[in-house]
Amino acid sequence: MKNWKIILLFTVVILFTFSSIVLSGLWKDKSTIRSVELNGNITLSKEELFDFAKINDSLICSNQLSLDIIETRLAKHPNIKKVVVLKEGTAVKIDITEKNPFAAATNGSDMFLIDDQLTLYPVKKEHSNIDLPVISGLSSELGPNTYSNNDLNNLKIAQYIISQSIKLNKSLFNYISEINFSDSSCLVIITSDDATPVYLLDYSSVENLNRSITVSRDINNTMLRRAIDKKLVQLNGFLKQVRVYKTLNSFRYIDLRFKDLVIIKNNTEQAE
Repeated sequence: MKNWKIILLFTVVILFTFSSIVLSGLWKDKSTIRSVELNGNITLSKEELFDFAKINDSLICSNQLSLDIIETRLAKHPNIKKVVVLKEGTAVKIDITEKNPFAAATNGSDMFLIDDQLTLYPVKKEHSNIDLPVISGLSSELGPNTYSNNDLNNLKIAQYIISQSIKLNKSLFNYISEINFSDSSCLVIITSDDATPVYLLDYSSVENLNRSITVSRDINNTMLRRAIDKKLVQLNGFLKQVRVYKTLNSFRYIDLRFKDLVIIKNNTEQAE
């Protein structure tokens, strides 16, 4: 009887040990990371992103980094808008969203892309074929996270012009190659077809109504928005009624600064 109890106890111990080994193997198999997947990247390669974040597949698979750490490091890349890192089975899946630029901005020597949050980030070679309006006439100090209040105000004005031109007429948006702020007295647009300057708005016309040059150059100013809207409608009308019937380089400049009037200076020195 005593021997039977010993044999039964021994059998139970063996079964328990075997079960523990099997369960341990199963748990280890489920917790082991075997692959790393990157999704959503368009212009950024996996190698470039991982080099920036100082991570690699081996480091991730060895469980030396938490998912939060991986996410935080990748999110610091200047071209990244959003990062989500999840573990599914034996795979770590990294989903990224790259920033979507609406324009390029230049400080006179360097070019940057700018997204809808007015964040500036470097231009990559993969962006070389992107056709976007250029915002110029900004300060030489302009750079990622280093722009002045004047630069910020001008970027907001340019963003408003671009968004409103898209809503009004896609052809009008395509007509805008550059928005230039180098002239402190007026807002100038350069056309995409033949680089003709368009004098869109005289700030003094808004200043006279608001009696404040500071307020008038704030895109939150209702009068400035209304003035820009009106000038874009005029420019769109000019495109449909005049520009379509002219050849390239027909105009020396187009002037919309006067009330309800479009002044065109021909390259032949004749005005219309």
